[in-house]
Amino acid sequence: MRKKKGIFGICSCIVMMALLIGCAATSSNMADSTNLSAEWAGDVYYPRLPSDIETFDAVKKDLTYLLASAKPGIKYYRQQGINHYAEEEALKALLKGKKGPISFYYNSDKELLHMVFGSIDVLDDRIEVSRSIAFFYSDLIDQDIAARKTDESFAFARVIVGKYRSFECPYKIHFPGLMSFMFENPGDAQRFADDLLFIKQVQLVQKEKYDKRLALFEAKAAHYREQKIKPPVSEEQRRFIVQANALSKQKKYYRAIDMYTKVIEIDPVSYPAAYFNMALLYAQIHRFNMAISSMKQYLVLEPEAKDARSAQDKIYEWELMVQENQQ
Repeated sequence: MRKKKGIFGICSCIVMMALLIGCAATSSNMADSTNLSAEWAGDVYYPRLPSDIETFDAVKKDLTYLLASAKPGIKYYRQQGINHYAEEEALKALLKGKKGPISFYYNSDKELLHMVFGSIDVLDDRIEVSRSIAFFYSDLIDQDIAARKTDESFAFARVIVGKYRSFECPYKIHFPGLMSFMFENPGDAQRFADDLLFIKQVQLVQKEKYDKRLALFEAKAAHYREQKIKPPVSEEQRRFIVQANALSKQKKYYRAIDMYTKVIEIDPVSYPAAYFNMALLYAQIHRFNMAISSMKQYLVLEPEAKDARSAQDKIYEWELMVQENQQ
């Protein structure tokens, strides 16, 4: 027996069903989930680089279409305890501000099976479900990608030509401690896994570039510490700083991080507080590894800062959170 709850009530669920119908059309230039030649090894599919995808923009376009048409079930793991009915209000708070209908599906033990969303945003660095729930491509670097047919399938109803039809979604791509994506059609699951494999290859290349930038950052940081007169913050940086602070107050943490990223892209050392603030923002969205990395960069620039002790203590706290999330 399944229990279904809608964040906007029954009317929203009807709207969601209508949206699901509208996404049924296919396009010859987009992902075709019914004619894939790749074979499953038993109940497991290991992805292959898609032959028709050559650029990052193309894979983003493909993912956008796929997620809009397939409407996968999603389960979020970063925040412990969030997937029980008793914590539904906390889950709704995470989703606050998300446009479109959202439905929750619980089992008889009141454990969340999945959520279905009216829309999911595919951005340059992440798949964003809400302003506080996202899957970052950079996390793929340390993840194995595979689609599996599981016994954890769930059923839900859609309105098709005026009639209800039951759907099962047993095909799951699971990333421990992060997020799961569940599909009705094995071809959709395959395509999603293939697209993520392409993105993982892009991320590995970007990591090499990041490691080189980090080496340059450490050299610039050493020069920054030696300077008696520190470099000024430019007007363009100030604009992004003000915007980041405003977004942070609105609890739009992802957008605030985007603004601070622009600040350090202009000059990586002229505003050390950007790293401190980014660290706190990453912690808010439970990306503790990124929080640790950003706070360490802050301490490299400002080892004698008045808040250096509390900054280091935050690192210790987040290291514990990383360990607990891995259990």
